[in-house]
This record gives sequence, C-alpha cells and structure tokens, in this order.
Amino acid sequence: MPVDFSEFSPVSKAAWLQQVDKDLKEKSLADFDWQPSPGLVVTPFVQADDFPTPPAPLQTVAIPWEICETVDTMDAEAANRQILEALEFGAEALELPLPAAADVAHLRQALGGVYLDFVGLHFAGPGVTHNPGAVLASLQRLATEQQLAPAQLRGSLAYDPVMQATLVDWRYLVDLLGFAKPAFPAFKLITIGSPDDAPEDAVAELVQLLHQGNFYLQKLTERGLAAADVAGVMQFSMTIGKSYFLEIAKIRAFKLLWLNVLKGWNAPLEYPHIAARFSPAAYTDDLYNNMVRATTMAMSAVLGGADRLTVLPYDAGREAQATYSQSFSRRIARNVQHLLKMESGLDQLADPAAGSYYIEQLTAQLGKLVWERFAQAH
Repeated sequence: MPVDFSEFSPVSKAAWLQQVDKDLKEKSLADFDWQPSPGLVVTPFVQADDFPTPPAPLQTVAIPWEICETVDTMDAEAANRQILEALEFGAEALELPLPAAADVAHLRQALGGVYLDFVGLHFAGPGVTHNPGAVLASLQRLATEQQLAPAQLRGSLAYDPVMQATLVDWRYLVDLLGFAKPAFPAFKLITIGSPDDAPEDAVAELVQLLHQGNFYLQKLTERGLAAADVAGVMQFSMTIGKSYFLEIAKIRAFKLLWLNVLKGWNAPLEYPHIAARFSPAAYTDDLYNNMVRATTMAMSAVLGGADRLTVLPYDAGREAQATYSQSFSRRIARNVQHLLKMESGLDQLADPAAGSYYIEQLTAQLGKLVWERFAQAH
C-alpha cells in the first residue's frame, strides 16, 4: 500500500536551519563545512528547497558492472591457474598486464581453457604500450582457433600513447582504430587515467581526464576520424579513494562533464565507459581494516556508476604480513562485489545515488568547479 504522508506538515529549509542553529548553540553550521579538494567547500546540510525541481537520475536503465580481477601474466602457467580459479569463483572480467615480449604462444597458455567470448579481456602493461596491434593480432588468432569471430569478444587495451610516450605516432593510432573498428567493435582501444600515485584531488583528476579525452578528440579528428568513432573507443580509468560520498559524486560528475565535451564536438551524447580501480594509498598495514574499507570503496564505485570494478585484495603490497594465502585474499575481493550484486541487488538499480540531496549537490558543485577549470585551459 502507498504511504500517506499528508498528516505531516512540510518543513522548509529555513525552519530546519533555525532548529540547527538552536541545537548548535555556540557553534555555526559553517564550522562543519568540508573541503575535500581545493576550492570545493561542501556543507553538511542539504535539503529539498535547494533544488528548484527534483533531481533526475542520470539513466533510467540499470547497467551491471563487470567484476574484474587482475592477473600477473609474467608466468603464463601460473597465470592460467589464477585465471581459471577467478572465473570458477565468479570473476566476469580479467585485467591482464602483458610483458613486453608477450606473443600468441604466451597468451594461448595463459588463457588455456577460457572461452574468450565469455569474459571481458582487458590488456595492460608493457606488451600493450609497446605494440597494441600485436596484442589484437594475437587475440584474433586465438579467437579463430576457438572458431570465434573477434567481433564476439569484448575488452580493452590500457593504451594511452600521449601519457606513455614522448612522441605519438598519430598515423599508427589512426590505422589501429581503422583495423579494430570492424574487427573488434566491442573493444576500447584508448584508456585515459591518472597514475596510481597521484594525490587524491578529485577536481584535478577530473580536469586531467577531460583534458586528455578532449586532446585525443582534437588530434584524431584532425586526421579524418569522426568524433563519435574516437569517443567510442575511449574508456576512462578512475581511482577510487576512501572518501565515500566524494567518490560517488566524482564518477557521476564526470559522466555529465563528458557529455558537455561531446556536445562541443557535435558527437552523440553517450556516457563514458568508466573502469574503476582502487587507490593503493587508501590501504594501510591494518589488513582487516582494509577488508572493510574495500567494501565501502567498492560501494562508492558502484553507486557512482562504474562499468568495471577491480577490488584490490586487502593484503595487496603487504602479502608477507597476511595470515592467509593470496588465493583467499583474491576470493574476498571478488566476494565483496558478489555481495553488492547478489545480496544487495545494486546491479539492478539505475543510478542508485539519484535523489540523494547531499550527493546531488556534491555532484553539481564538483562538476561546476571542474568545468570552470577545464574551460580556463581551453
């Protein structure tokens, strides 16, 4: 039955603030303001009166995220064991850092027993940086061996030549995109992200992501590619820190900001593909506290609307301190996401943070400040 609230009189923000001032006595509400990034000041009290019209959700259809696990592929045999374990216990995507000399034989061994069209395949590392075309060619050959068309595969390359090289061969990148458009239409070929060791400054991070994405649009459209085609092969890798509400708002704000960039290029307005990863700086030597922190950080990524999430094992970088095996810590990392999907049903909600006045205002404030700084640079 619908709930009838008619017996409750509406309370204005002014009335609430009057009561807050009374309860705070000698303090001011402004004493509780929060400054998560330079120039961004957040008040703890937001109310319906702050919005002329109720905020609308960013999307109306739920888009489930991929549960991703990173697998070191230096030893192909060991990588294969971890990959099969990850898939058996519920991973939906694999991040595979490749050594510089990775070839089809190495990949064949690492991916032995894997149905390539069943899982997201996300390649990173020196092998991608040095020769992304060779990675796609090897993957094409493996797909053929499984009697699959490469177009049936989905995944990405962590390829960002602007950040990874001093000199960008734009002709090579144009050719790569031309080859991959019909052959690998479900692959993201350019990954734009901030370094893991970057300071946790949400405003600076989003400005950098916008700048880099816009730069690729500029350089590749100058060489004859359509803006829609360039935007379609880009993904953004965003670090998730321990500031719960800010990280939710950061992803939501970036989605809206990227639409503004696309509008300037007269490209179709489609939200960016966002791969979320954890900031290693968020973890401490308290391993069990990291387990709890992993849950709240994962919730931030999911509630913000990430398309892919890699949860860092609670003992990452501190394996020698752990009581249990790395297999256990990886399983806990996967299970964090399973709880969010299978127990909480967050994959069934479209923009679950929509309508939260606090998060909506934080999203708007962050977006406004980032856009102002981005516009100043352009």
